[in-house]
Amino acid sequence: MPNGRAVVSWLRSVVNRPAKKKLHGVDVSSYQGRPGQWRAEAGTITWAGVKITELQPGGVRYVNPDAAADWDWLHRHQKIRIGYLFGHPSVSARETVSFFDTEIRKLGLRDGDSVALDIEVTDGLGAGTVDAWCAEVTAELHRKTGRPPVVYTFLSFAEAGNTNRLGKYPLWIADPSSKAGKPRVPGPWKTWTLHQYDISGPIDRDLAIYTSRTAMSAALGKPKEPDLKDLGGTNTSALCSVRWDNGDTVVAGIGKDGFVRAIRWAGGKWGPWKGITSEKALHPPSMVAWGNGHGHLYYTNEAGDVIEIGTGDFGETWT
Repeated sequence: MPNGRAVVSWLRSVVNRPAKKKLHGVDVSSYQGRPGQWRAEAGTITWAGVKITELQPGGVRYVNPDAAADWDWLHRHQKIRIGYLFGHPSVSARETVSFFDTEIRKLGLRDGDSVALDIEVTDGLGAGTVDAWCAEVTAELHRKTGRPPVVYTFLSFAEAGNTNRLGKYPLWIADPSSKAGKPRVPGPWKTWTLHQYDISGPIDRDLAIYTSRTAMSAALGKPKEPDLKDLGGTNTSALCSVRWDNGDTVVAGIGKDGFVRAIRWAGGKWGPWKGITSEKALHPPSMVAWGNGHGHLYYTNEAGDVIEIGTGDFGETWT
């Protein structure tokens, strides 16, 4: 057993250990002008959101005149890029996404780039209608761009029920009244991804929950396809698999020892095979997945009972 002095020393080291820094960013539109007009004000950043399009009521197709310059500057300076559309629920969801997709591809959409829906107006429509429109837009953005769209909104807008179906997508929350990195999170979300914490100056300031550029690009960019050439393992049964919207994937089967074993793809690579059940399985497992990292795995034990275990962290742990 360690002595008291050693324990105290260890506790002090943990308490005094510096927290990992989150990634600072800004969001820009034509209001900020070209990079030469806003980059000094932005200071040191890792990423930036850029307004690309706004399909307005009446069929007006607005393209940010400075988007190309912003997009190019961010790429040349190795910054993470988030291209966003400003949404109007009173216009066609499909045309909104098609317009945005056409314009961002003209600028060049790379695998590490992210996309976002900026939704903060109802156009006089009810919450249920706005929510349904947002669900259609985000689903279409995901389908067309191959990456999960970020949802930008503010507290009272979400709390009014306008975004009830969007909880599976990353949240970019505008909450300037809260400390940077400590925003309030409205339902249906359980956590935040980006926090707009300052709108008092000529440029809005934001913080990403990630602590590295690699992690942010992997989570919000186009997921890399798993390398399925040879995953190893000692499985003796048929396999099952699930994949979440962020690209994390789990494959499971019965190993030679009779226990269910699983391998996980996350962060651009496969992890090791791990035993995830406490008893042997009689038949191959099956899996379902939903929402922000949740899933269940089912198997039949040697007594013939159907057993359920679950995960809430994209398959990293099962209980």
